[in-house]
Amino acid sequence: MPNLKQATALSPTPDAGQMPTGEVCIPNINTRERLGRLAGGVIAFVIALAAFATLTVIDANPWWRLLLFLPLAGATTGFFQWRDKTCVGLAARQSRKLGERMEKIEDAAELAQVRWQANRVRVKAFLSALALTLIALVVQL
Repeated sequence: MPNLKQATALSPTPDAGQMPTGEVCIPNINTRERLGRLAGGVIAFVIALAAFATLTVIDANPWWRLLLFLPLAGATTGFFQWRDKTCVGLAARQSRKLGERMEKIEDAAELAQVRWQANRVRVKAFLSALALTLIALVVQL
């Protein structure tokens, strides 16, 4: 697997002190771990749908739907970790799990890229969960 230096050899590199561009994806989880994130996201989404259906059927005050943000945040985080091949938790621990064992990321440039990817996952998940929650809030069935 190419490291960050090899992957960016064909593209412009950022100046020192700048954030990585994000054009290069450096996975910090293997396929098995990614599938676990996707499965967790799907389960959380099903829970959110079931809660939405329950709140709708019992004709609860629509403001209760704001609580859907929690399972939707879990669902979107799982989805974006799967899609972006980046585990937020491992990135926070400066680690990766590409094989059977977790290992520290020693290369500073690689770690900076993985952290940037993890932050991007967090932002996309938050904004997506917020949008889905607002949609659930205004939907009238």
